[in-house]
Amino acid sequence: MRTTEAARYARWSAGIAVLLVVLVACVYGARDWQSRQARKKVPAAVPSSVEQRSAGFSFSKVVGDRTEFTVRASRATEFVEGGRSLLEDVWITAYGGAGERFDNLHTRTCDYLTALESISCAGDVQIDLDRSSDQHTRAGQAAQASGSRLVQVATSHVSFDHKTGLATTDRPASFRFSQGEGQGVGFRYEAQQGEMQLLSAVELALHGADPADHVSQTAEQVLNLSGSSMTFDRDRRLIHLLGPVHAHQANFDLVCGKLEVELDEHMYVHRLIATEQPELKSDGPSHTSLKAETITALASPTRIEAIIAEGKVHAIARNPNGDDQLEADRVETKLYPVSNQPRLLVATGKVIGHSNRAGVVRNLETSILHLDFARSQKGGEARVKHAQTPAGTVESWDSGTLSGKPAQERTRLTAQHLEADFTGQNDLRELRGSEGVQFERQIGEAAPQTTSSRQMVAQFAPDGGWSIVDQTVDVRLHQDNESAQADHAHFERTSDTTLLEGSVVLTDASSRTTARSAVFHQSTNEFHAFGRVATVESSSGGSQWVNFAPGPGRVSGERLDANSATGRAVYSGNARLWQGDAIVEGETIELNRQTHTLMATGQVHAVFPQAPATGHAQPSPRTLPSKLEFWHAQGNRLIYQSDENRGRMEEKVRASSGEGSMTADAMDFFFAPAGNSATADASTTGKPGGGPPNGAATGQQLVRASAFGSVNVEQQGRHGKANRADYTAQDGRFVLSGGTPTVYDASGNATQGRQLTFFFGDDSINIESAEGLRTLTLHQVEK
Repeated sequence: MRTTEAARYARWSAGIAVLLVVLVACVYGARDWQSRQARKKVPAAVPSSVEQRSAGFSFSKVVGDRTEFTVRASRATEFVEGGRSLLEDVWITAYGGAGERFDNLHTRTCDYLTALESISCAGDVQIDLDRSSDQHTRAGQAAQASGSRLVQVATSHVSFDHKTGLATTDRPASFRFSQGEGQGVGFRYEAQQGEMQLLSAVELALHGADPADHVSQTAEQVLNLSGSSMTFDRDRRLIHLLGPVHAHQANFDLVCGKLEVELDEHMYVHRLIATEQPELKSDGPSHTSLKAETITALASPTRIEAIIAEGKVHAIARNPNGDDQLEADRVETKLYPVSNQPRLLVATGKVIGHSNRAGVVRNLETSILHLDFARSQKGGEARVKHAQTPAGTVESWDSGTLSGKPAQERTRLTAQHLEADFTGQNDLRELRGSEGVQFERQIGEAAPQTTSSRQMVAQFAPDGGWSIVDQTVDVRLHQDNESAQADHAHFERTSDTTLLEGSVVLTDASSRTTARSAVFHQSTNEFHAFGRVATVESSSGGSQWVNFAPGPGRVSGERLDANSATGRAVYSGNARLWQGDAIVEGETIELNRQTHTLMATGQVHAVFPQAPATGHAQPSPRTLPSKLEFWHAQGNRLIYQSDENRGRMEEKVRASSGEGSMTADAMDFFFAPAGNSATADASTTGKPGGGPPNGAATGQQLVRASAFGSVNVEQQGRHGKANRADYTAQDGRFVLSGGTPTVYDASGNATQGRQLTFFFGDDSINIESAEGLRTLTLHQVEK
């Protein structure tokens, strides 16, 4: 029992002792804690190198009644030597000249040099460039909401001059705003102007509006820029890059010396202006290049809408088929969405286009050029659909043929208005001109052929050369000394033919031809005219065909087939030739300039003036001619040789005059110029003043005729038969010979002889027979 109680007292004593020890420890611990807290509240001892310390620091630059910027720090330590202060948790806020900005620079520590009035921040620095108005708008919203003008910059080792408000660093710097980000080496910020600059190795990425998150945007939706330096004027929403500048988006690459990027109110790219030898390139099925003094790109939040080049513009597009070039003072190109391919191109100023495709070279000169493009797939080749221009000239060079040999062909088209349509492969399909159209064509060294009209349509073959040309309204053609006019002209290249239709007039150095239509075959020098064909020789010189009179010859017919190389021309269908007083008619009349031959066939009718007769004896007043006599000859064929002054008519020939007539199988007619013999003097008889009657004294006149085969002669009631008859116009003499020459009088009395000679206007007959020569006079009784 006692042992138990003793043990219980021992445990109590031990517990009390432990409790006392704990209490004592707690008392000592509480006193130690209070002592440490008291020591903490005692200000630390200031080192000898520190002048003073302060819990807060702030100063501002005030100009007049406005504050340009404020420097704040939560703590500041001023050192004894060097005039240096250490600022911690530093904020520099710039307000701008009118208080419109709220730009903040924040870092952990900075050194403030009193003598230099500069602040140097060695650590990381964050800079927010903002507007004071956005501070209220952004309350409760994300800092990078779409459309915000906030620009955030991250860099280090920044120096700030509080006298000028200039912050600079030579370390790498990056920035970002709502629609883009960038980086570079070296940073400069002017608090007074609110501009930030990257001094070297600048790279930017500017985003479009779709999709909203920039991370998921494809490379084709991002505009990537690089340059040697950059200035960002946030207030004017302007980024200025110095070169060499390189810009890339989708299939566009731009290089230049300077580039200005204008942003819209939502900080999307609105306009890019490239200067200092800019060049825009695009790769794809065709390689394109655009150079100018200034290249401007107009953009929307989702795409580039237009490209404008100004000043000495030079564009070129190359592909395996050839190349196309364009020069102008200004070129504006509007683009299709998605594909970024041209939709409309307008070139103004001194516009020069050059194309070299499939061996065909073309040049265009005008003041304004409109090009419409068809829609094409993304990444495909731009396809020209339509082109139009006011007054312009199109010149082309192509391979042609001259006299069956290859030769270069040059064409030149000028008009007050030009339009063109193209194939899906950018090949010219149709070219149209209107008002003052001039079309010139030259093959090799041949003389150029020029046409003019009010309207023109030219079709082009797949190989690039022209195939068909149609000109309408007041069409005029000219080549060498030849010219033509018509209502419509149709040219075909494959057949080398020209068709003229409607009131056709053809003129050369020696003649003028009219017809309803005409066809030229250039390669064979053939020419065909149709419908009321009429040709009149020029009166300036002698005839190229016949010499019936010194004046111009005239030929007509329903059709003309001619060859300019051989000088042969055939008029058919009621053909008729007349020159002076001479007339030749027939179904066809063939003229040959080289041989000076006329041949008429088919129901030929010819009228020839006869040389005046001097008379076998003095004619009575009854028989004296008072006007020029004409011989009319009919047959199936007439051949006239101008250089021999001789004509021959064949097949059922009949010739007649006012004094008599002859029929025979064939007749030869002989001519001489009027006045070349004594007949010219006799012709003036009975003409007052001695002038030539009907002007015949100046032309060819029939002086002799010979008839052959089954000859019949009729004159004043008598007629004769023989195998041959020779007529002389000077004395009106007929000589019958061959066969059994016989002359019958009106009573049926016959006179025969080996050769019979009688005269118009004379009743006597000279008879030559085996018995000799005798004269027989027939007395006619007049009732």
